[in-house]
Amino acid sequence: MTLVLALIVFALGLWLSAFFSGAETGFYRISFVRLSIDAHAGDRSASRVLWFARHPAAFLATTLIGNNVANFLAAHGIALAITALVASPGIAWEIGGTLAMAPVVFVFGELMPKNLYFRSPQRRLLRNVPLFRAFFCLFAPISAPLILLTAWLSRFGSSLQHATPLVLGRKRLEQVLLEGHEQGLLADIQNRLVTGLLNTCRAPVESSMVNRQRVPGLPLGSSPKQLLEHARHHGLTEVAVHRDGEEGDWFACVRVVDLAVTKHDVTQLLIPLPAISPGTSRLDALLILNDNAAPLGAVTQDDITIGVVHRRRLTEQLFRRQATE
Repeated sequence: MTLVLALIVFALGLWLSAFFSGAETGFYRISFVRLSIDAHAGDRSASRVLWFARHPAAFLATTLIGNNVANFLAAHGIALAITALVASPGIAWEIGGTLAMAPVVFVFGELMPKNLYFRSPQRRLLRNVPLFRAFFCLFAPISAPLILLTAWLSRFGSSLQHATPLVLGRKRLEQVLLEGHEQGLLADIQNRLVTGLLNTCRAPVESSMVNRQRVPGLPLGSSPKQLLEHARHHGLTEVAVHRDGEEGDWFACVRVVDLAVTKHDVTQLLIPLPAISPGTSRLDALLILNDNAAPLGAVTQDDITIGVVHRRRLTEQLFRRQATE
């Protein structure tokens, strides 16, 4: 009977060691970006893990106490087994028995569970968090002083340690996006779009404009046939137009498709170019063009057009793998 009890106690200690050792590895391996998304989607298990992520002292205290309880039970089980097998065991038998079972505890109570949680932290931690929460409540009388002591000591640290995670800087945001892409939350095209937005927000529209002298356009008095031939020659979908005798003063454009399918006069097909100041960012310029439903915009300074920016080019820059300023 004593031997059976010893095996039960040892097995319980071994299982607790595997549980808390694996949970600790999974906690540091889990993707908190994906965890936050799952929690906001209504996953209760993810919400529980997220609570421990926001209160790491509670998690660490529970893990620390759990590992100590596991080690005590494993050692006590070995001692009970030696007592049942040996008539008059001494200290040498206890030390020898503990050393003999140490590889078993290390492999099945430490190495194997850590490896399993390392390979699939999300699935295993979410599955076992209700049990971990039960241990947290069970150990609360013991862990509460440790948690309070940790909270008290943290008051002497820098307040920036608490404020920093609440604001995502540029580098931190890029790390979050990269992690989201690695976890399968963002497709490649979505990742490129967000990265392009980060670069587009800062770059001025001047870096994307075509100088007024290099715009492939025609004067307002050109016929539809001339405009179509000009568009075909330069591969244009829109043709910029300037007033007669005022070269470089681009004020409107006409769509090639409108010229091809309608018989209206050119003046009826003109789309005014919205004015954009040189200091405007690419993203703001794109928003201005979208608001005005204009394929082209005039970059103006002191009421003088200095260049033309294309909406299609601004859009393409959002999806580049390496957007440049």
